[in-house]
Amino acid sequence: MKAFLVLLPQMLEDFFQKVLVGFAEYEMGLRKKSFVCTACGNDTEFIWKTRHGKPTTIVTWFRWITIRQLQVQCKKCGHKQYITRHLLGMESMKRVPDETRRKLALMGALSSYRVSEKIGKMFGWAVDKMTIWESVQQIGSKLDFMLDANEEPHGEADGTGVGITGISKRGKELKVLVQYKKGGGIRVAGIDIGNYNGSWDKLFQKSIDVIKGFKRPFLLLELIRK
Repeated sequence: MKAFLVLLPQMLEDFFQKVLVGFAEYEMGLRKKSFVCTACGNDTEFIWKTRHGKPTTIVTWFRWITIRQLQVQCKKCGHKQYITRHLLGMESMKRVPDETRRKLALMGALSSYRVSEKIGKMFGWAVDKMTIWESVQQIGSKLDFMLDANEEPHGEADGTGVGITGISKRGKELKVLVQYKKGGGIRVAGIDIGNYNGSWDKLFQKSIDVIKGFKRPFLLLELIRK
């Protein structure tokens, strides 16, 4: 197992490189490419510049790997560009694919970053805790919570009193809205940071249209009791 973990990066890199080159050869054989020249917009006429260009690093589901860039040249204007990340479905200069980000974010959400890093290393996933932390921040910022029209028109809302990073606990709290699911259990339907005795409007703002669409009035237990 130790020997395999040592060989794993090289095996992954060789596998990725072979698949990428094969996929690129297929693309180059098509009349209309899935990529365009970033200089003139041409999407049909390209020639190979190199299949083994400068090395670049990305994070796979298992670990960091280094692969060689694939570069093509536009036959119309002569512009050269790399197509490696395009073939991988990644943005230019990006090192961590979205799918890998989501997996790392889930790990970081279920345990501490340090523990996530140690667990990964035990199974050959050599990703540092800062990369896991960055994934949690990036994926978390894209999450959007609101009521689900297909679930129960029934929920609870309350302030948790949980301290927020970068914000003193005194005078501020995390407000959470949960919705009951038809099959049992609950789902988070709203999150907001506000004053202890402040307005609850922001917690429900994104769900107003959903509330109006329910066939029965939306029952909110916790606030009714208050």
